[in-house]
Amino acid sequence: MSCPQCAVGALHTGTPEGRIETVHGLPTYIADPPAGQEQKGIIVFLPDAFGLELVNNKLLADKYARRTNARVYMPDFMNGHYLGAHMFDVMDVITKKNGTWMDTFWKVPAVFQAIYNAAPFLFFNRESVSKPKVLKFFHDMRANEAASQAVGAAGFCWGGKWVFMLCADTEKAANGKSLIDFGYTAHPSDIVMPQDAEAIKLPLSVCCGDNDMVFGIEQLKQLKEILEAKDKDKFEVVIVPGATHGFAVRGSPFEKTPIENGRQAEQQAVDFYNKWFEKSKT
Repeated sequence: MSCPQCAVGALHTGTPEGRIETVHGLPTYIADPPAGQEQKGIIVFLPDAFGLELVNNKLLADKYARRTNARVYMPDFMNGHYLGAHMFDVMDVITKKNGTWMDTFWKVPAVFQAIYNAAPFLFFNRESVSKPKVLKFFHDMRANEAASQAVGAAGFCWGGKWVFMLCADTEKAANGKSLIDFGYTAHPSDIVMPQDAEAIKLPLSVCCGDNDMVFGIEQLKQLKEILEAKDKDKFEVVIVPGATHGFAVRGSPFEKTPIENGRQAEQQAVDFYNKWFEKSKT
C-alpha cells in the first residue's frame, strides 16, 4: 500500500460462488470453471491490500473462472493481515474536500484510524516476509497440479509487484518450467522503473489509469514503450483515461464511468488469458 488511493474504493454486492480450502499450506479461495467445461489451466489471483476477505476480489475471481474456463486460486499470502472494508469509509472522510470546520475535525481521528489499520498490513506483508510465501506456493503448484497445465497470474496493487517478479522468470520450478506462463496486472504498486520493465520476459498485460497516484503517467508511458518495443504480441500496456488506482477491483458500482472502467479492465484480462491459454496448447 503506497498511497491513500490504495485504500479508497467501494464495496461491491454479490454472493461469491467459490469456496475456501487449504492449498499448499495456505487458506485459498477457489473458483472453478462452469460445470461441464474443460479446465484450460490455472490463474493465481494476487489481490490488493484488502486481501482474501474483500468480496470484490472473490467476485472478480469468479468472473475469471467463468469467462476463461480456468480454475482460479486466491491464496491468503497475507496470513490475515489485510485491510478491512471499513477502510473505505475511513478514507472517504480523509479525502473529502473540506466544507465546514467539522469536516476538518473528523479528518484527525480518521487519519489515526488509517495508520492503525495500515501499519500491521505494511509490517506483516513487507517483501522479505511475503516473497518466500509467494514463491513457495508457485513452486508447490508447479510440482503438483500445474505440472502439465498452463498457469497465469493476476495481480492488483500489492499483488501486481509479484506478477512483475514472476514474469521476469528469474526462478525456475524443480521440473525446469517457469513458475508461471503469463501474467496480467491492473494498477500495480511498488514497481521500480525502468528496471522492473526491462526484466520482463514472459507475456504480460498491464492495465492502469492515467490518474494513478501510485504508478504515475510518465512511468506508465515508459513502461508501455519498453514492453511494447520488445514484442507487441507478448506485451501490452493499456492506459485508461481518467481512471484512478484501484479501479479494476474497487470502483463504485453506482457510477457509470467506474463501472465501465472496471469492465474494460476485466475484458482486457479475460481476452489476454484466453489468448495465452490457447497458445499454450501448441
